[in-house]
Amino acid sequence: MKITLAIALAAVLFLPLNAQKGLSGLWEGVITEGGLHSKEGYRFQLYLEVKGKDIEGRSYIFVSVDSIVQMDLRGKLYQDNSVYLEEVGREWTEAEEAAIEEGVPPGKFSRKYQFIYKRSIWDPSLEGYWQEVTPMPFYFKRERGKIFLEKKGSKA
Repeated sequence: MKITLAIALAAVLFLPLNAQKGLSGLWEGVITEGGLHSKEGYRFQLYLEVKGKDIEGRSYIFVSVDSIVQMDLRGKLYQDNSVYLEEVGREWTEAEEAAIEEGVPPGKFSRKYQFIYKRSIWDPSLEGYWQEVTPMPFYFKRERGKIFLEKKGSKA
């Protein structure tokens, strides 16, 4: 009985460490565009490194064969396996610089993300939403969409 209790206690103590290790790595899937009900999207990758509750990483949106939008990310992993990430400063791509010169505000290209990390031995996933960071959060033209990701290399 004491051995079973000790094993159960050890599992409870070390389970959060496994969750963090499982979240680190490369994730791949789809990011939708055109609102929350849109099914249209782009290939999307996240590379995440988890250090305690803090997360750092990089996102890749494959807009076309020769256009990939890369962003550095920072965020938090919470006890309920929810994840918050936001894009942090980096250099603008040529397309973004051209848009800024035409009067599109830089915030147009800044996003924040909310995910639920679904842990699984066979099919871990990240599912959630992204939204444009803007000074007017209730503006009806604010961009937002969904994201569906699977852990790359987790299947045999």
